[in-house]
Amino acid sequence: MSDKRPVEIRRPGRLFLLFLSEINLVMGALFFLYPSLVIDLWPWPVKALAVRFIGAIFLAITFGCWSALRARLWQRAKILTLVGGTFYGITSIVAIILAISQGGGYGIAAWIVYFLGASLGNFFLLLQYKWPSKPQDRLRPYKDWKFARWFFRIQTAVVGIFGTMMLLTPGIAQAQFWPWSVKTPTMQMFAALFLATCLATGWASLQKDIGRIKVLLPLDIIFPSLALLAVGVHYNDTIVGQTPSVYVTGVWVFIYAFVAVGSAYLYLISRKWIVYR
Repeated sequence: MSDKRPVEIRRPGRLFLLFLSEINLVMGALFFLYPSLVIDLWPWPVKALAVRFIGAIFLAITFGCWSALRARLWQRAKILTLVGGTFYGITSIVAIILAISQGGGYGIAAWIVYFLGASLGNFFLLLQYKWPSKPQDRLRPYKDWKFARWFFRIQTAVVGIFGTMMLLTPGIAQAQFWPWSVKTPTMQMFAALFLATCLATGWASLQKDIGRIKVLLPLDIIFPSLALLAVGVHYNDTIVGQTPSVYVTGVWVFIYAFVAVGSAYLYLISRKWIVYR
C-alpha cells in the first residue's frame, strides 16, 4: 500500500463487515417480517412490536456494514465501527447482567457470545487501523454544509438525552416518554442504539468531507423508517392501549419522521456533491 494514498480497509476487515452484514440481514428480515416465528428465540420476554424494532436495528446495521464496505476508505468508514462496537457492547452488558440476575441458559449465552463477538470485532478494527488521521488520510473538504451540521446537532441532543435516560433510568423512561410497555432490558437495548447514534451524529456534525457524512445516512434512514412502519402495523393492538398519551406517541412519530426524511434528503443531495477518490 502506498504511503501517499488514504488508508483503505483491507481484506480481513472487509470480510468481517460482510459476514456481520449477512448475519444481520437474515436476522433482521426474520425479526421484522415474521416476529411470531422468532419471538421465543429472544433471551427475554418481548412483544411483537419490540421484535420488529429489533429487526429494524439489525437491518440498519446491515446497511451500515454495506455503507462501510462501499466507502472503502478507513477515515470514512471508521465511525460505523464505533457505532457497531458501542451498540453491541452495551447490549452484551445488558444481556450479561440479565443472565447473572435471573439465571442464564444456552439461549441467552448464545446471544451474549454474538453480541460480544460483534462488539469486539468492531473495536478490533478501531484498534488495528487507529482513529487519528494520517497525513495521507486528510480528505479534501467540499463545503461548509450548514444544514447537515444543524440536522446532526439536533439529532445528537435528542438521542443523547433520551438514550442516557433510557439506559440509566429505564423505569422513568417507561413511565414518562416511551410509547408502549417494554421490559427493562429491551429499553436499555434501544438506549444502546440511541447512544451509539449519538456518537455518530455528534461526529458527523463536525465533518466537512461529505463522504464521511454520507456513510452514516443509510443507517439513519433505515431504522426510523422501519420503526414508523412497525408502529403503524401495531398501532391498534399495542400503542393505543399502552401509550402514556397520544402526545407521547406523536412526539416519537415526529422524531422518527424528522430523522428519516432529513437523512434521505441529505443522501440525495450528497450524491451530487461527494468527491470520490
